[in-house]
Amino acid sequence: MKLYEYEGKLLFSKVGIKIPHGIVTEGNIDWKGKAVVKAQILEGGRGKRGLVKVTDDVNSTIQEMRKLGINKFLVEEYIPHDREVYLSMILDRDTAEPMLIASPHGGIDIESSGEVKKFIIPIERGPRGYDIIEIEKYLGVKGLSQVIQGLYKIFTEYDAELVEINPLAVTDNGVIPLDSKVILEDNALYKHQDFLKEIGREYSPDSYVELDGDIGIIGNGAGLTMATMDMVKLMGGNPADFMDVGGGADRERVRYCVIKVGSNPKVKKILVNIYGGITRCDEVALGIVDAYNVIKKPIFVRLVGTNEEEGWKILKEHGINFYENPIDAVRDALR
Repeated sequence: MKLYEYEGKLLFSKVGIKIPHGIVTEGNIDWKGKAVVKAQILEGGRGKRGLVKVTDDVNSTIQEMRKLGINKFLVEEYIPHDREVYLSMILDRDTAEPMLIASPHGGIDIESSGEVKKFIIPIERGPRGYDIIEIEKYLGVKGLSQVIQGLYKIFTEYDAELVEINPLAVTDNGVIPLDSKVILEDNALYKHQDFLKEIGREYSPDSYVELDGDIGIIGNGAGLTMATMDMVKLMGGNPADFMDVGGGADRERVRYCVIKVGSNPKVKKILVNIYGGITRCDEVALGIVDAYNVIKKPIFVRLVGTNEEEGWKILKEHGINFYENPIDAVRDALR
C-alpha cells in the first residue's frame, strides 16, 4: 500500500521525526504568509509536473491545481534551508537485512546525482551510535539520530517495503523532511488496522470474497479453499465466502480472518481447513481461539501438518471441534 505524503509524515511524527506544520485540505483555507502547496497523489515526479509550489497565495494555487483534476492538497509552512540530502530504508535482497541508502544530494534530480552509499543495519541489533556517526560523516550533516532511528522503526514495526525522505532539509534548527514516500507491505496490513483507521483507510484482504451462503469458509491456499467450498456445496451446504489466510499465516492473521468471516451476520457456522506446511498448526489454533472468544459462533477445524498435535491440544482445551479428515469436518458443520 502506497501512502500519501501526509500519511507518511503522520508516521514520521509517530516515531519522533520532526515534520513541518501543515494542513490537509480539499479546498480553500485560511493561511497567512508563504507556504508550500502540494498535490496529494500517489505518483512521483510532482515537482517536475508543477504539483508542488511555493506561494504567498495559497488559495489561488489550490484553485490552479484543481483545474488539473487534483482534489486533495497538503499545505505546509515554508522551511528555509541551504542544503538537501536524501535518506531511505529498504530491504537488502542479498543479506535480507534493512539497508539505509544515503546521498549528500536530495531533491528532484536525485536519480542523476550519482552519489549514493548503502549502509546495512542488521535487524538483530538495529541502528547503533557508530552507524549514525558513519552516516553523518558521509553526508556532512549532524543530528540525524532521530531520523535514522525513526526510519528504521517504521521499516521494521510497520512492515514497510520502502521509507524515503527526499529531500531532507538541513536547517539552522536541525533536519526536517520536506517529503515522504512510504510503501507498506500489503500482506502485513492486517497488523496495522489502528493506523489505517486513523488515516481513513480500511483493510480488506484481497483473498476475501463474500457469497450468499451461511457457512463461513477459511483455508490456506486458493486451491484448498476452493476445494473446501466445493465439498460444502456437494454435501448440501452453501458457502458464505472465500477466505484464504495465505501461506505461513500467524496467530494474528488467522484471528483477523476468522473474525472477518464470523462478523458476517449471514454466517451461522465457520469451517476452517488448514494443511500446515510453513503454516504452523499451533499458531492457527491460537488465532482461532482468540477469534472464537470474540465472535462466539461454532467453528469446525480440519487441522493437519506442522505442530498439529500442539494445535489439537489448544483447540480441545477450548472446546473447539477439530478433525484430521476434511469430509468429517464438513459433515459436522452442515448438521
